[in-house]
Amino acid sequence: MIETFGYITKEEKLHTLESDLVKNTFILEAAAPFPGYHGENVPVSEKPHYLFFVTRKDYGLEKIIRTGVEIKKFFHAPFGARPANLKMYNTDYPAIRINHLESYSLIGELHRWFTDMGIQFMKRKQFDDNSLIRVTKQFRLEEIETGIFRDLEDPLMHYVEIPTHLPWKIFEAITLHIKNNVSNNNFDAATGVLFIRDLVDVVRIYEKDPGIERLRMLRERYLQEMEKL
Repeated sequence: MIETFGYITKEEKLHTLESDLVKNTFILEAAAPFPGYHGENVPVSEKPHYLFFVTRKDYGLEKIIRTGVEIKKFFHAPFGARPANLKMYNTDYPAIRINHLESYSLIGELHRWFTDMGIQFMKRKQFDDNSLIRVTKQFRLEEIETGIFRDLEDPLMHYVEIPTHLPWKIFEAITLHIKNNVSNNNFDAATGVLFIRDLVDVVRIYEKDPGIERLRMLRERYLQEMEKL
């Protein structure tokens, strides 16, 4: 088992949460996460998907994790909290990415806990568009084959190693080309970095039961397209 930190970069549509639970505060939701995948295991809508509490400044990894750990001593429901950066209309916004929250009714209480712990949040803005999202997170992985990793906390997540970082627009174009040239294009892809062996650049694949042969094929397709650059 490999335990490490890293980050994932992806593009998803975000919208301002229409809720009276938190007054005049900028909270965004990814209502349709993993847009490239249309399988039965996409999270359902009766619970919050991924939420983003937009902060006034970048508090950094340690501050956000420490604050989340302290809140969990008192908060009566599970949640995850990790620092994120949102690029919206060419402007960067620091945020706290919230997941695993069981109900929309818990948002207000959780938000107040962060406020009480000294986190300051931006005032509400209206947004309903795509955003480039970078989330810093902890990983628990198994390297099932050299350069191919399985996420031990989410069975739909796998990571295939690539030789170098790809800027998002290039990655997006390569992914679209691959999807247009494989028989089964039902997967969602994002870029990432894992801090193992110094650092490893990866493509995150979101798909139910892809199997090792499919992961090898997808990795090889990315490698082939990168050789053309």
